[in-house]
Amino acid sequence: MITMAHVLSVRLDEDLEKRLAFLMEKRKIVDKSAYVRRLIDRSLREDLLDFLSGEIAAKRISMWKASSIAGISLRAMMIELAKREISIYDEQSLKEDLLFAEG
Repeated sequence: MITMAHVLSVRLDEDLEKRLAFLMEKRKIVDKSAYVRRLIDRSLREDLLDFLSGEIAAKRISMWKASSIAGISLRAMMIELAKREISIYDEQSLKEDLLFAEG
């Protein structure tokens, strides 16, 4: 299956371009587009986990549903919450998780 790639043009200031060039040279990276995509993917994944962790802490979403949205296991979501020092799991979360798992 071939997926269509979307084009995004981004202007880099001089400092950002210098840091990017430095890392590419040191890591011997020649495909700038692939490297920037990898950096964006890593950053978006982290930002998504930050957002979902906040939603869990505010009890607007269950851990199970957040892990599903993030595309990670429930255990991995629990590890991410622990990294962010968010440790909640109450009766309401359990009910939501059971309902989500059922259907």
